[in-house]
Amino acid sequence: MSLIKMRSKFLILMLISGCMFLQERLNVKNLKFSYRGATIEALTLDRMNFIVNLEAYNPNSIDAVIDKLSYVIYFEGIRAISGSKTETYEIKAQGKRIITVQGSILFSDLPDLFKAIKSSYGKSRVKITAELTPEVKTIVGKFKYKVKLDEYIPLSWK
Repeated sequence: MSLIKMRSKFLILMLISGCMFLQERLNVKNLKFSYRGATIEALTLDRMNFIVNLEAYNPNSIDAVIDKLSYVIYFEGIRAISGSKTETYEIKAQGKRIITVQGSILFSDLPDLFKAIKSSYGKSRVKITAELTPEVKTIVGKFKYKVKLDEYIPLSWK
């Protein structure tokens, strides 16, 4: 095989690989997010630690990749936690993946949130709102988009 043919095949292979990489990351805009539950880990006199489980569903025929997920979560309408996860999440084609976010809230900083938590203590369902910003990195730059979830979800108290 001539050197020119080998280079051509290598170049075609690189282009196909690059397109697949780019397509996996751009498919993230088609992901569907939903809640899968929240758990209060600890409720003390000064703080609450909790976990929120989100499910990402990929309706595409190719895998999708999230390189970073920023989030703001509201508990009964009051801003509770915010942050970002720089972990890379791969969601297989037609597949689902649980993404867990967690945080601590100091009640001294958020008296309105304390009232919301206190009023919901013992309830089996609470209103959670989340503003999610998945981000993907590609060879042509970073892409972000916003997703808003607003649901009543089951809550378990430990």
